[in-house]
Amino acid sequence: MLPRDRLIVALDVSDLGQADRLMDQLQGLLTTYKIGSQLFTAAGPRSVEHVRKRGGRAFLDLKFHDIPNTVAAWPMRR
Repeated sequence: MLPRDRLIVALDVSDLGQADRLMDQLQGLLTTYKIGSQLFTAAGPRSVEHVRKRGGRAFLDLKFHDIPNTVAAWPMRR
């Protein structure tokens, strides 16, 4: 396994445009991205498709209630 296959970068952003900008900066450096509740709630399954179309692998991390800060901050992000 190559080092770039061991690293997972969180796409903790609120829309696909921001995700694109981050993935552009990391192009060729890694293969897997974590899609959290913020991006998945905003873009749904398209977020996974988006990563895959760019040649990446997606790891879904959709937990809400084990991270109180995520749940508490959600209304302020809308």
